[in-house]
Amino acid sequence: MVPGYGVRNRMRSTELRLMDSPAIPVFLAGPFPVLQTHLLDHAEGEVELDVALLIAGLPNLIASTVFPLDETWGRILSALKSGDARLGVAGVPHEDDSPLGEPLSYPSAYVGLECANGERLVLTHIRGLDAAQNPEAYAREVIDSILQGHAPEELGLTIDD
Repeated sequence: MVPGYGVRNRMRSTELRLMDSPAIPVFLAGPFPVLQTHLLDHAEGEVELDVALLIAGLPNLIASTVFPLDETWGRILSALKSGDARLGVAGVPHEDDSPLGEPLSYPSAYVGLECANGERLVLTHIRGLDAAQNPEAYAREVIDSILQGHAPEELGLTIDD
């Protein structure tokens, strides 16, 4: 018997549907050659990383970030150096405070890479400016704009997660 199968089998199908989380569509493009530069600051324990994709022969900056220098750095560097990567953008709602105190829901987009070695890296998270826009539509707009040469930072407010 498969562990958990009997328990799951006893649930009604409506309960199963309610428990399943809806899939978030990820829009993909590429693969593209990956360009990266990094600076290790051992004194501060940080990595400064810039990642760009070579799209239509021109480098397009996807992310400039600083993060802790820890055991994940080796995996990240290996992934970025593994070969061409596919650009991925996923749209999700993001709640932000409003001047009136009530939280507002804005569309946001996670921008990342699916690297040649199979690693998936989330590089930046941006929030749209129009609270009425659908997150999926925003994600499509973001990936289309990146493919036209725009950097994610030009397409919304950067969110530090």
